[in-house]
Amino acid sequence: MTASICTESAPAGNISARGAKEAPRVVLVLPAYLPESFGGAQQQSRRFATLLAGQGIQATILAPRTFADTPGHEVKDGVRIKRFTLRSFPNLGGRHFFSFLWWTLRIIWWLWLNRTDYDIVHVIHARLHAVGPVLGSRLVGKPCIIKFGRGGSEFDIDVVERKRLLGPQFASIIKRYTTGFVANSAEMTTDTARHGIATERVYRIPNGAILPPEKRSDRPAPSNPVFLFMGRLDKGKAIDVMLRSIAASHADIPLRLMIVGDGPEREALVALTDELRLNERVEFTGRMEDVTPAILKADFYLSTSLSEGMSNSMLESMSFGAIPIVTRVSGVEDMVSDDKNGFLFEAGDTASCAEAIRRAAALSPERYLEMSDEARNTISRNFGLDMVVERHLELYRGLIDKNATAAQ
Repeated sequence: MTASICTESAPAGNISARGAKEAPRVVLVLPAYLPESFGGAQQQSRRFATLLAGQGIQATILAPRTFADTPGHEVKDGVRIKRFTLRSFPNLGGRHFFSFLWWTLRIIWWLWLNRTDYDIVHVIHARLHAVGPVLGSRLVGKPCIIKFGRGGSEFDIDVVERKRLLGPQFASIIKRYTTGFVANSAEMTTDTARHGIATERVYRIPNGAILPPEKRSDRPAPSNPVFLFMGRLDKGKAIDVMLRSIAASHADIPLRLMIVGDGPEREALVALTDELRLNERVEFTGRMEDVTPAILKADFYLSTSLSEGMSNSMLESMSFGAIPIVTRVSGVEDMVSDDKNGFLFEAGDTASCAEAIRRAAALSPERYLEMSDEARNTISRNFGLDMVVERHLELYRGLIDKNATAAQ
């Protein structure tokens, strides 16, 4: 079973029941957002919403806040941001169940109170936090789409089903009442079929990156290459594998590694860095709201993640010409061809990661430039964020139009 691709636009001037010439008004819902989380999904959503606003689309972001100094309301780059105060992020469940429950009630109430101010709800990831927007949008008769976050064993709906407290019931709500799903990798389309989600409800739209005006540089990889990782420091990213692979490689290669991000594993990873005597090779930068300076220093992008959807950090790094060295997980092989525009290795395998690092560092200057150019061209051809925004607008208009027709 193959997922459908959104290719049909709504007829011109028939965007919604509000008026012939009015653009869709979009509510984006996230389980965490800047400045409390600087992950790829948050960065992608910020750029996506900013581009929507730049086209005259009313975009509103709904997210939690867990710190008192995080603004409850603000407008940035034309995007309205509303945050609901919680003790913990609403996608966690378990001992954080009451935060999820309070979030769900607040989201449903907000969507009801503001039902005349938006046309479609777009949820980022199909985890527990999606239950509220799915039910709220159904209550007010508005379409709701969900963009999946990960594929394979960590596919969003599988994660929800594994929750001990009402997990299967919440997963059923998400599957039954969501208008449409956005899958950004081939593996995700297989996952949706496995869950019995009809093909016509699934739309293949990739993640995207804004192509910078120029490459990182046209210099060949230096004799002391810089490797970069960007993301949340949690167990799913397997940064311990990355550090052990660097330790296995650095005796032969005078390399450096920048780790951009923060998370629950940071202290353990810093301790492991010390244990492996990598302190002079590895830099933990912490969170960076603007990651461009880090990318500009990087020759390679390195990821040991055990699961992904379609890595925004990898997309952005490739757009600057950094060559990816990444695990074979969901979304990766849609972008990276081994020895053509990057290097692939098996997830969780320190030996194969170290070997990929050695292969990358051994590139001749001419071959390095060829692969760097191909990495950047891959993004330019297939993963430009402008194209991704247009595909989503096409999807919004089609679903809003269909919903308006059905309501008549």
